[in-house]
Parts: sequence; C-alpha cells; structure tokens
Amino acid sequence: MKKPTNISLTFEDVAQRAQKYVSEKPVLVLGTGATIPYGLPSMANLADALLKDPVLTGRGYWKFKKRLSKTHDLELSLHDVSLSPKAIDNIVNATWNLVSEADLALYDKLIRGEVTLSIESLYRHLLRTSDAKISVVTPNYDRLAEYAASRVNAHISTGITSGPLPRFVPGMVNQEQMPHVGYEGQVVLLKVHGSLDWFLSPGGDIMALPFTPKIPDGFRPLVVTPGVSKYREAYKEPFRTIIAGADTVLSSARGFLCIGYGFNDEHIQPILVRRVQRDGIPLLLITKALTDATRKAFLKNTCQEFMLIEEHPDGSCVYCPESPSGLVLKGISIWRVDDFMKMIAGEKVGKA
Repeated sequence: MKKPTNISLTFEDVAQRAQKYVSEKPVLVLGTGATIPYGLPSMANLADALLKDPVLTGRGYWKFKKRLSKTHDLELSLHDVSLSPKAIDNIVNATWNLVSEADLALYDKLIRGEVTLSIESLYRHLLRTSDAKISVVTPNYDRLAEYAASRVNAHISTGITSGPLPRFVPGMVNQEQMPHVGYEGQVVLLKVHGSLDWFLSPGGDIMALPFTPKIPDGFRPLVVTPGVSKYREAYKEPFRTIIAGADTVLSSARGFLCIGYGFNDEHIQPILVRRVQRDGIPLLLITKALTDATRKAFLKNTCQEFMLIEEHPDGSCVYCPESPSGLVLKGISIWRVDDFMKMIAGEKVGKA
C-alpha cells in the first residue's frame, strides 16, 4: 500500500473539519488527561503512591512492589504478578484514598469559585440541540464529569437513584429521561471502572455515598484497578451493566470526541478503534501528548476520518489522513479544551 503523503493544511482547514466532527454530536470519551490539569492523579502518581505506602500488605504485594519499581508501569505490573484478594483490596482502598483526596480538594475550589472546568463549554455547546442529550464514557473514578454537568445545569444519569441513600438500578443505565424542571438537558455518564461514590455494603447492596471523606467500615469501594482485577470485576455489577451500556453507546455513535484519552483501556478502546478503522466513524482527539497506543491505532493504520491534536513546542501538532506525520500550527494551543472550543466557536485562539 502506498504510504500517504503529507498535504499542507491551514488553520482554517483544521477548524472546519473539527467543527464538522463536533456538529455530528459525538460521544465524549474522557481520559485522565482531562482531569490531571485539575490536580487529579495520573497513573504515574498512583504508582508512586503505592510504592511509598508503608502499610499495604497481602500475598504477592511485595513481589508486585518489586516489579513496579522496575517497570514503573502500574498496569503491566498488576498483570505480571498474582495478588491475593487482600492485596487487591488494599490496592483498591489506597487508590480510592488518593483519588478521593484530590477530588474533594477540587470540589472545595469549585464551590469557592476558585476554578472553572474547561469541559463546561464543551457540554454547553453539545447540549444546544433539539434533544439536549449527550453521552460521556470514561474510565475515570473522579467526579469531574459530574461537576461540569452540574455547572451547566444538566441532569446527570449514571444508573444511580437520587435521595440520601442512593442505590444502583441497572434499568436506569442509558435510560432516556423526560425533561426535568430546572435542568437544561441530560448528560448520560457511563463510568466503566466505577466511581468514588459507589460502594458495596456489608450486606451486598450497591450504594452511592456521595462525598464521604473516608471508606466506611465494612464497605468496599466499587472502583477497579488496572490489570488483572479489572477483568475479574467486569463480570460483576455494576460494572457488567455499565460496560454493556457503554458498548451500546459506542457502537451506535456517529462520532467520537476524546479528551486526554490514551487508548490503553480494554473496555473502551477496541470498539473505538474498530469503528474508526472499519466503519469510517470520525474521531477527534485533543490531548497533551499522544500515547504509543494512539499512534499505533491511527497513524500506523489506514483510517478514513480522524484528527489527533497534541501539544508541540511551537504550538499544536495536528494529525489526520492528509498529514499522518503531523502538521504544526505555530503559536496556537488548540490541544487545550478552552482554546479548542474557541476554534469551534469561530473565535480567535490565543497564543500557546
């Protein structure tokens, strides 16, 4: 097959294509790159925290810690080492504590008006349609997607009921909601790896305990770690229903808009890549830096419709079928959500 030849594109060309993709009302996919700018931990932060934690125990943990020290790759290390249920539970609890602390710090800044979330403008833009409904798929545990939805007055659907002691109801996942007084649209949020709010009670009930500052005695956080436990937990509720719901949304999507997603997740990535490569569904990704998995999926294969945007020392670098080796747009930072949305709105984009 003949190797594609780079074709020079202008900023206006890039803007028009991005506007076209967004106008198709794509499914949003949020990765850790969407939350790291707000103080939420990265996988590297989590790995460092686990290495430094002096109290984590359980069969296989020290072997895992030794492997993690060597690889600095959390998911690979969890795949390579067999851990006891106790060790896995301890890692899950440590993960929950680390993410929860950062999430509550962000919440405190939000209610004090000290920070705004860039995806708010994206939500507002996508909700300006007749049906005013958007779908968001994310492997993140944190509540940033929920915070942004609340800030734009959208009704949030996660499969969890309302009330002081919410519970998980499988039939509510992906359910179309009637317009609610006081809300402006609906955000269907599919958290395939769980949420800080979700717990398994001592009695075996799936409950939501919003903003609890610590894990209640006898409760188990319903978040799945990368690696082996992720696949084990995927066959249980609520993950089984949430993942099935995400599969339905991704399989019927007319396009994808990914924010800070690295294509390293086996629950989301396969459908995304298959639909872009096989079905020609357009994909738009903005991120600080493309991962190797992203480059392999789209830049080393023939895809009809995609645009990948990452940071470049001189501004932003854009990859698309016409420019698979990258087009540098000097002096503009459209890999950031705020500036990306200015481009979508036809406004002047600031300097990088």
